[in-house]
Amino acid sequence: MPPVTLEQKRGNEEYRVEVSDQELTYHSKTQKSEGSATVPFELLSRKTTRFNRANPFFRNAAVYFGILVVITVAFGFLIDLDPFTALFWGALSAVSYLIYRLTGVSYDVFPLADGRVFRLMHGRPSSDTYDEFTRELFERRDAYLLARYARVDIDRPARLERRRIEWLHDEGVIDERAFTTIVETIEDHASGSSASGSS
Repeated sequence: MPPVTLEQKRGNEEYRVEVSDQELTYHSKTQKSEGSATVPFELLSRKTTRFNRANPFFRNAAVYFGILVVITVAFGFLIDLDPFTALFWGALSAVSYLIYRLTGVSYDVFPLADGRVFRLMHGRPSSDTYDEFTRELFERRDAYLLARYARVDIDRPARLERRRIEWLHDEGVIDERAFTTIVETIEDHASGSSASGSS
């Protein structure tokens, strides 16, 4: 199948990922660094995490204006402040928080088995495009890992075979039913070999 590509750009940040049937190529460019890497599917984990990045100035401003609202309401009656002053501080707090939320960016972090990570901006360039890309990414990864690693080799030690199948199961490549069937096959061959060896 032809490669699928995702390109993202926001200010000084650029990300480009190209996915083939066996690996992905990742390129990133930020204000501080630039780099590229080719990642075999064996290294890519499904256990992604997400974090948000936003300008803390607006978050802090929202908190400070909120504090002013509380002070104005609490002590306004004592010093006879205009009640609209509290509404003014409240509006500034709400606007600051809204700017903080709308100007922030969510990132998905993709961990690799060798300790590295790469990240993408969640939902960009659009939610549909991003969701379709990540779905295709993991479908190709799972298909590759399934074809290459799910076949049982009865000539290898059972513990090594089981470890590999457990890895596929943990990564969501095979479901619970397939996992149970494969493990039973491994154990049957192992017990059969032990019986024939002892006789």
